Amino acid sequence: MERGAIEDWDTRLGWMRALVSDDEIAHRRALDRYLRVTRDTREAREAYDTIVLRVPRSVSAEEAAWQRFRAAWLRTPAAALLTEQLAPADVPDWGGLPYALIYLEWEAHYPIEWTRHAKVWSTKQRLIRLLAVPGHHDEVRARLVDLVELVVYRRHRCKDREYSRIARAVDGDDLRARLAKACDSGEPWTRDQAGHVLWLLRNPQIPINRTNWFRWLSAKLPTGDPLDTDTGTDRSTGTDTDTDRDTDTDTDRDSNANVKANADADAEGADPDADTDSNTGPDGGPHKPTTTPADPLPPGP
Repeated sequence: MERGAIEDWDTRLGWMRALVSDDEIAHRRALDRYLRVTRDTREAREAYDTIVLRVPRSVSAEEAAWQRFRAAWLRTPAAALLTEQLAPADVPDWGGLPYALIYLEWEAHYPIEWTRHAKVWSTKQRLIRLLAVPGHHDEVRARLVDLVELVVYRRHRCKDREYSRIARAVDGDDLRARLAKACDSGEPWTRDQAGHVLWLLRNPQIPINRTNWFRWLSAKLPTGDPLDTDTGTDRSTGTDTDTDRDTDTDTDRDSNANVKANADADAEGADPDADTDSNTGPDGGPHKPTTTPADPLPPGP
């Protein structure tokens, strides 16, 4: 990768490194920076909406306001990381990879903070799927293995199941050894989660979805795999297990053992999502309204 491209990413998102720093002052400054860029984006959008509603209209003023909003939006981590269309083979050498990894580490190590200030489940899901490719360099692979291990040890948070995709992408003896150790944990959830990921690694043809998670739980046997992978059927029900559903309605739970579960646990999709396909244009940016706003209603009698 050209040095200029790397420097551009560092200039745009270099401040994110401190989001996972142990230095409390540096971490707080990075969080303040995140809050500032999101606030700037919100204010720029509000300014654009105000201009669009003016009568008479000014096309040049609307265009200038729209460009200010788009520039502010592209400075947010989610927008910067998810607007590019990447082939899987390009991800290991992509300049944004370190920052996509930092974003996921931020959610993993500071779950309450991330939930309070940055919670968009589809952003987490899309970044996990983006990074779930083979061929990562050793340092990145090691950090992804650490994330998989952290996730199986904590109580489930929305979209954590997506990490099974990363587990398959970075599969190796070291990861399987960590998962096998987790299977001996005194926490039932950790044992189940680690066992399920190991089962998915041993059976790569099984789709990763909520349905197969519950079928695996319900069909666990004292020995062996709970599902017959040769036939794709559940031994306990005889039903087909090959249907892949990307739905997940699990709620958000705090992962820290010494902190109460987050009181504002939400079902997935409860918050507006600024980076979903329904809100983005062909280039990944936010939709620019193409229709003329309705004229203000005349005053009543």
